[in-house]
Amino acid sequence: MKMKMVATCLCLLLIIPALSLAAIANEPPTAPDIDGPTRGKIGVEYEWTIVSIDPDGDDVTYYIDWGDECGGAEWHGPYPSGEEVILTHMYTVRNTFIINAMTADEQGAESNWTYFEVTMPKNKAFTINLLFLRFLEQHPNLFPIIRHMLGL
Repeated sequence: MKMKMVATCLCLLLIIPALSLAAIANEPPTAPDIDGPTRGKIGVEYEWTIVSIDPDGDDVTYYIDWGDECGGAEWHGPYPSGEEVILTHMYTVRNTFIINAMTADEQGAESNWTYFEVTMPKNKAFTINLLFLRFLEQHPNLFPIIRHMLGL
């Protein structure tokens, strides 16, 4: 009986550190790298490539917040560690957006956040009009000449 109890205790002494070592050994994945356009037009679907590496080789899932109200935040995956994933999104309003992304491995360890800025420019015609008005402000003597040319 004593021998059996000693063997059980020794067995537990070997198993418990192995279990706690396995729990401690899980490393979080790297913060995702995002590559893609930094400027675009509204109403056009664009592609961004995202990749993260898990040091333990676990599959990874990406959490992406596109920075606009339309797209919301989405989970994508799981994907093998280190695999480049192509994600698409379309912006519907002109503005500058911040794409927020993080990675989680299959054990639940989470990476740091990555931020990627995307600009959907303002209307070009409006910008050109502003530039023309600034030009006229800087050259007030041209206004009468232009007015005469237009017959006003």
